[in-house]
Amino acid sequence: MSHTTIRNVQQQDVIYELKAFIGGSTQDTKCNHVDLAKTALSLLKTLPAARDAVLEYFCVVFNSATQNFIVRLETEIATGQLPPASEEDETIISEIHTVISSFVSLNAESWAPIISTWSLELLGELSTRYAGRAHVSSGVNETLQLWMSCRATRTLIDITTQCLSSLIHSDTEACINALLDTSVKHSPNFDWVVAHVGSCFPTTVITRVLSCGLKDFCQNKSYEQGCDSPKIKSVVGILGHLAGSHCDDISTALLDLFTWSLQPPSLQEAEDVKPQKKATVPFLLQLAYLSPTLLVAMCKDIKSILTLDVVIKLNNFIDDWCKYFGSPEALQDFIVNLIIKCDVGGVQIINILLDCIFIGKCENEVVKERIKSTANEMLEYILQEIDLLIRTQIQQPNTSINILDSFIREAEDLHEILLSSERIKLKTACRIIIFIGCNNPSVLVKSSVFLFKNAKSEEHLAFLMHILTNELLDKTREPYVEKGGHFAVVLDQVFGKMFEKTSANDGIIIDTHRMWKNLLTLLQWEKSDQIPLLRSKLISRAIYANLTSLTRAFGSNKLEHDEYHTVAELLDLLDLPSPEGHQSYTIPIEAILNFTFATVNYFFVCCRETDVTTKFIGYTRTYNILKRLTLHSKAAKMRALRELLERALFTDDKLLFGAQAESIISYNGGEKLLLDQNRKNNKTIPLTKNSSVLNGGVIGSGKRKQFDSNGLSKETVAENMEQFIRAIKACCELPWGEENKTVDLSLDSLTSVSLLLVQFISPDVMYNGLPWPEEEFCKVTIERDFYIRRLFNNTPLLWELLSLVAVYRPTLCYCSVLLRAITATLLHQWNSTSDQSKTADIEKYNAIMDTTIKVIDIMSLGQLLPPPLSGIRDVIPYLKCSEIVQVLRDCIWNYMRDHVPSPALFTCDASGVYWRDPTLARPPDIYTTTLRIVMQQNIKTVGHLYSHMFINIPQVE
Repeated sequence: MSHTTIRNVQQQDVIYELKAFIGGSTQDTKCNHVDLAKTALSLLKTLPAARDAVLEYFCVVFNSATQNFIVRLETEIATGQLPPASEEDETIISEIHTVISSFVSLNAESWAPIISTWSLELLGELSTRYAGRAHVSSGVNETLQLWMSCRATRTLIDITTQCLSSLIHSDTEACINALLDTSVKHSPNFDWVVAHVGSCFPTTVITRVLSCGLKDFCQNKSYEQGCDSPKIKSVVGILGHLAGSHCDDISTALLDLFTWSLQPPSLQEAEDVKPQKKATVPFLLQLAYLSPTLLVAMCKDIKSILTLDVVIKLNNFIDDWCKYFGSPEALQDFIVNLIIKCDVGGVQIINILLDCIFIGKCENEVVKERIKSTANEMLEYILQEIDLLIRTQIQQPNTSINILDSFIREAEDLHEILLSSERIKLKTACRIIIFIGCNNPSVLVKSSVFLFKNAKSEEHLAFLMHILTNELLDKTREPYVEKGGHFAVVLDQVFGKMFEKTSANDGIIIDTHRMWKNLLTLLQWEKSDQIPLLRSKLISRAIYANLTSLTRAFGSNKLEHDEYHTVAELLDLLDLPSPEGHQSYTIPIEAILNFTFATVNYFFVCCRETDVTTKFIGYTRTYNILKRLTLHSKAAKMRALRELLERALFTDDKLLFGAQAESIISYNGGEKLLLDQNRKNNKTIPLTKNSSVLNGGVIGSGKRKQFDSNGLSKETVAENMEQFIRAIKACCELPWGEENKTVDLSLDSLTSVSLLLVQFISPDVMYNGLPWPEEEFCKVTIERDFYIRRLFNNTPLLWELLSLVAVYRPTLCYCSVLLRAITATLLHQWNSTSDQSKTADIEKYNAIMDTTIKVIDIMSLGQLLPPPLSGIRDVIPYLKCSEIVQVLRDCIWNYMRDHVPSPALFTCDASGVYWRDPTLARPPDIYTTTLRIVMQQNIKTVGHLYSHMFINIPQVE
């Protein structure tokens, strides 16, 4: 068969198919739609002239299938049951999809433009025609899910995607233009198509959409035209849909476009590129204005984009931008409004403006000054606008201020500005924090905590007070009003984390000493009454609210040495508790006890202070505070006395007062103390609580050694003891209004001191009474007596305390057990000491003699021993050891045994002083005979004393 014949047959077949297609598609008679669709597909390939008619027919087919789908959904909504899909529709759509896909695959260059244009337009028409029917929601995602469940529209989307993917690298602009044109025509019903296509080709679609939008934007001559441009709105819609899952791609594309606009023109660029570069920034601003999502994408990392170098480059385009927006003022208003709408990158924008204000070197000084001036104006404009919006928001709570949300999320970045030495930066940060605090006080408190901890100058503290007292803040807001105000909450957080040396977020080392200094400075400002903002007692009220935590911190061992002095000065300045209870603030008992403990601790800190001036200032503060505390609370008085005595006598602090530290003897695991072995063998060994067998040493280790480990000079020790006695006296002051010129201390308080000494030194309650027993009975208490004696030997401060008690009669009576114990041990020691030891072991002899004189002195000072017994202390250095024993036993011990050292022996005169009249209390001869005889035997050495004690004596009138 010839080629001509074949061609004729083919032509006849085409004519036949054409007639069949025309007849089937135009007549109302029933026909086989599947065969008709196949015929149409054949014509689409073989007869180019029939393409429009075939594609038009396919529009009818897809419309019918879509309508059937919508009707099925509406039936389901009405009845609850979904009718089955049309098999004929499914078959026809499937056949069309298969054939058209093969056309595009085999010859994309020819078929893809035709099919893509047709499919996009058809999708637009179907979306618009059936919009609002059977739609549960009008959102893009819901609409997209609905149409993707329809076989007809899903097929069209697949065909469109295939066409675009084949053209995306050859004719991208045409594809995107077709997409945009259709979107403009059928928006917003067509948005789901754009969203799907954009998700398939995000980078390309975003880039090309921006490019097409920029070209269209260049046609606009003014801001008003740009706002009304349909294509711009379409660009915004498309990018808005893609921002949900491709925000990073959009940000990258926007940045690339911005960077491209700053590049100098090249010779190869087309003539229309230059105006596009000039219009890029207004175009981006327009997009940001129309879409909050795109605004977020632009501002997310704006600090790294708008560097000072970039700002200088942008200066060249400002005149063109002003023409577009109408005037420089209009441009400024537009930019400020955009900034206010930013809910991300707000602090970065502020930082950019601040950098521009403090711009450094610039080749063109005119440009530099212009940038500084403009940045300053815009910064002030922005802050004033926020201030106005906040005041409006107070009246209209529904008003939203997006940039405040940004500030709240980026509050940490504000902290860097807060520590700036530049006043403009500091003032700006403070104003922003105030704005934040109106709606979010917790962020304001957090920032205030940071500024308070790290403030390096008085200016920083001044701005802190400006923040906390600003009129915009709601001072009645809970829980701040309940806790004593915003600054009280600041202190609460500071004290809660004051021992964390690094902040949880910023890693900045916290200078706690500076923090205490800052609080002291603020309190000094308030007390000066020179600052109107602080006349409301903001600082002291905040300290009162946190006094328990403050005093606990003061009493801790985690403060540095200088910090103790600062906190002490702070609390002393606070003047709590006030004299006579005049303060309106009721101090919690926990705070009182904490304060008392901390003040005692501070006293020992002062004792260790090396700087003389600081030390004595610290002592003065300690005495002032102790006096106020002990007069305010009896519990505070007892705790202060107890803490002072216990620490000075039994802790390492005793070394400050010349106490000796006993050597520590270590024992091997196999060695055992003889005492422990005896306890195992006989459980009934009669030993008292402190069973240490005189503690003279350890069998096998020799005599117990003693040494002085503090290395303090005698002058320092003496000074420390003097200051300790002053501290005790401060705790024993007379109540306000009861001052007495003769008696300066409270006898009740000194009685407490006496009882505490007995409690600490002789803890066993048995035989602790005032009476002195028979000397023989001392064998029962011998171990306890030696324990007490050893404490006095090792702790010189005890003698000072007894002397203090003795001065304020009759309080020494309560220390009777201590005097008795020392006297009993002296009797034992003198009895076992030979006269030869006076030269053989002079050191031991002098120690015993010194102790004997001390105890007689104290008993005489307290008028427990009347004359002439009180003069024994001058006699015994001349006596032999045996004679000393006789005098101590017959004169002192027997007198004390028969005359119980009771307060009842003392009478109070008109001035309030308790004393015993020596002329009336002179002891009977039975207690002085031994002394008289011994002195007569040693008349050569004690003759001068004899006449004084027994001859020239006052007579009873």
